Amino acid sequence: MQVCSWFDRRRTVPSFLCFCGSARAASFNQLTLDVLTDAVQATGAEVTRISLRDVGAPLYDGDLEAEQGQPDGIKRLRRAIEAHNGLLIGCPEYNGYITPLLLNTLNWATRSESATPDLAPFRNKLVVISSTSPGSLGGMRASRELHNFMTGTGALVLPQVFSIPRALDAFDDDGNLTDDRALGQAEVIAARLVDMASRLA
Repeated sequence: MQVCSWFDRRRTVPSFLCFCGSARAASFNQLTLDVLTDAVQATGAEVTRISLRDVGAPLYDGDLEAEQGQPDGIKRLRRAIEAHNGLLIGCPEYNGYITPLLLNTLNWATRSESATPDLAPFRNKLVVISSTSPGSLGGMRASRELHNFMTGTGALVLPQVFSIPRALDAFDDDGNLTDDRALGQAEVIAARLVDMASRLA
């Protein structure tokens, strides 16, 4: 696994920042994101994998922001977003919606150090969403909500979601995806993403 500095700008190939909306160690959504990330990396693109647990954003509160300023983890995250061509986001689904961890972190990331709205890090960033769930929808309800959120930030969200239904049956005991069709889908999405990033560079 190639891991770059969060905000290393010395890149000559497309680069993507990858994070999941679940910090759970055995998260199926992290496994799903890993499949997509591996496919992107296999094209020759650079990937930076981070955990939102390491960002450590407190629950967003305007008073807290005014008193303590922007958390250091959010400052690093915003710089990392700016330094990459795009984002790969694993989107778990809680009750049909985006997880609190993911939504809270993204809300913080849309704020400037002067406590004002600032969407500049997201503008024209390519985004691919991955999702899975135990049911037949594969987390598509939450991924639609995330698609709308990211579009609102000015990001360029690919319409293709890497979605895996019935997560409990999709992975073996070692966490490997056993669905060859889904693996092929990841490769197609990865190739399309990297091609778009190269064209926009």
